[in-house]
Amino acid sequence: MKDRNVLITGGLGFIGSSLARRLVLQGANVTILDSMIPEYGGNLHNLGEIEDQVKIDFADVRESEAMQRVIPEQDFLFNLAGQTSHLDSMENPFTDLDINAKAQLSILESCRTHNPGIRIVFASTRQIYGRPQYLPVDEKHPWHPVDVNGVNKMAGEWYHIVYNDVYGIRS
Repeated sequence: MKDRNVLITGGLGFIGSSLARRLVLQGANVTILDSMIPEYGGNLHNLGEIEDQVKIDFADVRESEAMQRVIPEQDFLFNLAGQTSHLDSMENPFTDLDINAKAQLSILESCRTHNPGIRIVFASTRQIYGRPQYLPVDEKHPWHPVDVNGVNKMAGEWYHIVYNDVYGIRS
């Protein structure tokens, strides 16, 4: 990853900040985009000693202008941003839809129009599988989400698959 440009959406959360630390150690040029919505776990303290070694853009993945601003210069996108609360998805389904499904289309469209060579790693959720029909759950397990979050994350996965298959956006 040395000298590669890497964007991490949701990069101030637990997983994103851990990934950022590892990428900085490998010599990557890391940009973090995070909305800092308090309930979603983003915190500058998660970066610790690397805060001054990364570029931070305080923006929301739902803002297409923000995505169009940061996507063009990137080699890789670790797409970790999302609303993860299953309870919140049931209480506020439209917010979950906006973040976990609609925003994914905005991100992918920004990639398609401004940087079709970018490589994407998309973080989903085990909730797309619903209640396990067998263990261990593998990728052949049927998808059967049991809440709004699982449905919207499943839609996000399918958008990435379609953009990979139709437009060659590697995801």
